[in-house]
Amino acid sequence: MIKRRTRIIRYISIAVCLILAAVLTAHIAMAQSAVQKVIKDASKEEKTAEKPEPQEAPPAGPTDEYDRGTPRSSFQGFLKAAEDGDFKKAANYLDLHHLPTWMDATEGPELARQLKIVLDRALWVDPELISTNADGNLKDGLPANRDSLGHIKAKTSDKSVDILLQLVPRQDGVYIWKFSNRTVAEIPFLYTQFGYGPFEERLSKIFPDIVFLGWQLWQWFAFLVFIVLSYLVALVPTWFAGLLLRRRNTETSRRLGQFIVSPVRILLWILLIRMWTRIIGPSVTLRGVFQSGLLLIFAFTWASIRLIDIVFDWWAEYLRKSGREGATVLLEPTKTASKIVITLIAVIVWLDNMGFDVGALIAGLGVGGIAVALAAQDTIKNFIGSIIILLDKPYLVGQRIAVKGHDGVVEEIGLRSTKMRLLNGHQATIPNGEMAGGDIENIGRRPHIRRLTSIPITYNTPLEKIEKAVVIIQQILDNHEGMHPEFPPRVYFNEFNPASLNILFVCWYHPPDYWRFLEFSQRVNMQIMREFRKEGIKFALPTTTTYLAQDDGQPLQVNLSKDLQLSGSNTPA
Repeated sequence: MIKRRTRIIRYISIAVCLILAAVLTAHIAMAQSAVQKVIKDASKEEKTAEKPEPQEAPPAGPTDEYDRGTPRSSFQGFLKAAEDGDFKKAANYLDLHHLPTWMDATEGPELARQLKIVLDRALWVDPELISTNADGNLKDGLPANRDSLGHIKAKTSDKSVDILLQLVPRQDGVYIWKFSNRTVAEIPFLYTQFGYGPFEERLSKIFPDIVFLGWQLWQWFAFLVFIVLSYLVALVPTWFAGLLLRRRNTETSRRLGQFIVSPVRILLWILLIRMWTRIIGPSVTLRGVFQSGLLLIFAFTWASIRLIDIVFDWWAEYLRKSGREGATVLLEPTKTASKIVITLIAVIVWLDNMGFDVGALIAGLGVGGIAVALAAQDTIKNFIGSIIILLDKPYLVGQRIAVKGHDGVVEEIGLRSTKMRLLNGHQATIPNGEMAGGDIENIGRRPHIRRLTSIPITYNTPLEKIEKAVVIIQQILDNHEGMHPEFPPRVYFNEFNPASLNILFVCWYHPPDYWRFLEFSQRVNMQIMREFRKEGIKFALPTTTTYLAQDDGQPLQVNLSKDLQLSGSNTPA
């Protein structure tokens, strides 16, 4: 029980830390546009400083009780009044003239409240980008008496509403900036799309009107409640699934159970939190957090990496049990590469959600990948050769092979090369790229050892002795040691050699134990010699007979050289 509570506290702490990190990330992302604008403005000022030109100072706005002389001051005044909860004052920033007949100007405070809620939930407005000129922004393509703060697209239709500030006359005829009556007329519609529901309305009236990151206090309270409820909802099915898996009492099921109760539970928890947050209605700031998807991407990446570990460990165990332990050497780098790819994809998706231009990044990675591939083509060739060898399995560790003039036993199949212990004791290292493309003779996989031997006997051997020789060898090899029923020995008088008569015999020794085969061959050879000696059958030696002749009717003349004559004269009779 104590362990479970500790685990819950740990998960909640991790979630809170990640949420705070995500909020900070969203603030950084949303501040980028302002920073970029400042940089652009600074660069423009530097250029202007290089070539100074006389400029007229922007005209100051008219004196106004609510500071509505410029678009920026009017918008900031509305925000301050609304954040203070003074919606009666905030209504002074709305143009309530010439509204539709079904709207009443006395509803100004409620319209101001609804507009503030809609702006918090649907539109991010940077006050630094709003004009400080009393005449507004004259280069935005709008009529001179209007400035745009942005537009909001409805959830249930393609309708888009422009949020406009407009110059309108005060009672004394002085022009000031207010939210245009056109925008005010759309506030009820926008509130049906992005405003509070009946339950939220009740909660907003119960809790104090305190706003943080675009959320009121009741929303933060509901959010914390939903975090706890979401964890409990994610806890029940994952605990039950983990319990069932652990009951199987195998290493794989135990690891799968741990996978279910750790990353899968966290992933499900985050998905439920996102669902509940949509019900509350995230502010623009918090919507930036969820659009970046930091928490979801982190949970998905964590789950993917843990799943890769489980799959590759199970695969390695399967290869070991099936006698292909050498193939496991490829699993570790492949597992690491898979994790790197998953992490890179997660980072790219997160950067894309944050608004960065990932196209240039991907293009750079592609060019860099081509350069690396060209520089490391031999290494890549050998790595691919390793994959081919370990998948095709032309040889395994411990088998004797003959390849490229080398004959020995395979000691190691690495990622780059294969190491062999040659019969003379030396070690040979051959790149796997060459091994994969070479002709390999796998001696270790032969099912038997075949012996094919020719026994020469002299030409003057009588026919009955020749037949006896064949019978002797047949009797010696009959049902011999290591004989397989499907491979009986064969003995034939098969050839007339230039200097001998040839008897051929073939036998197959099972299993292919080389040293036992040599002992068997020695016994056969000695028994053949004993039996041939008993029967007087002689082995033929390599000899050459020269016949001298000349035409008929002419005597054969032989002339000896002087050296031979001298040597012959000294030879005693």
